Amino acid sequence: MDTRKKIVGFEEALAIAQERPVRWVTGYFDPLLVDHARRVREFIDDGRLLIAVVTNPENPLLPQRARAELVAALTGVDYVVMKDGNSPSEEPEDAQITRDFIHYVLERQAAGDPA
Repeated sequence: MDTRKKIVGFEEALAIAQERPVRWVTGYFDPLLVDHARRVREFIDDGRLLIAVVTNPENPLLPQRARAELVAALTGVDYVVMKDGNSPSEEPEDAQITRDFIHYVLERQAAGDPA
């Protein structure tokens, strides 16, 4: 299955949500980390669809479409919506994960560590 077909517009997602019970999860997923995948897995609920909303941080590392495609490839994610701007429902943990990752990469680069 081409997981990119899971990426739908916001209006389509709202229509889907009216037909079946849905759980929404919102985040930057910039970049998509194993911690994100674990958290998303925690939201999987039998009987409810899982729709992930990919938002934009201030200075993204990856394009929004690339992040949406990565999230769509996660098992358990039924649909993905790309949303411009920052959502008030965005979880601060997601932003913190991204900041921690950037800090880690910068520290390793400064230390001359190639890996």
